[in-house]
Amino acid sequence: VIVPTSGSSGTPKEVALTSAALISSARASHQFLGATVGERWSLLLPLSHIAGVNVLVRSLELGTTPQTIESDVEYTAIVPTQLHRALTKDATLLEHLKKCKAVLVGGAATEPTLLEAALAAGINVVTTYGMSEMSGGCIYNHQPLDGVEVRIREDGIILLRGNSMATTYVNNPTLWATSLDGDWFVTPDIGEMR
Repeated sequence: VIVPTSGSSGTPKEVALTSAALISSARASHQFLGATVGERWSLLLPLSHIAGVNVLVRSLELGTTPQTIESDVEYTAIVPTQLHRALTKDATLLEHLKKCKAVLVGGAATEPTLLEAALAAGINVVTTYGMSEMSGGCIYNHQPLDGVEVRIREDGIILLRGNSMATTYVNNPTLWATSLDGDWFVTPDIGEMR
């Protein structure tokens, strides 16, 4: 799969992900969540982004098809803006999220007050961090998923590696090569270990 992204840097990239990387990501996600065959995901994000592709792959791994907001499901994935909308003005989305076993929230940092409001409303939020280059979210609730390693460089830059890592930037293999430190992907993000 080739996923377009501009990520944190704003530089347009076309990330090449193998089926093995996507399946590894889906299985690690399911392991963390305790998901079982037959459980369902709702697709609330576009398929042009890695988070939408992930819902499709996760659904296939569980032997189901992605569902809409009208269906009761066990899992979904959203961005913080959708969570805010659910808590402030979208009662249909709020009810959908409350019925889920887990709601993955990623794509941007989620404010602590938003997380507190979500928990108070009965939404089981799982915060995620990742990027298209790692098949999407690869750290859930501050824990690397199975098969993912994280390292913080002396300057605070986050480095990632694992089975879910992309193979190249289709439109810019030179940029891909300079984004690597050995077999580690050097993110443009600064972080810390908790």
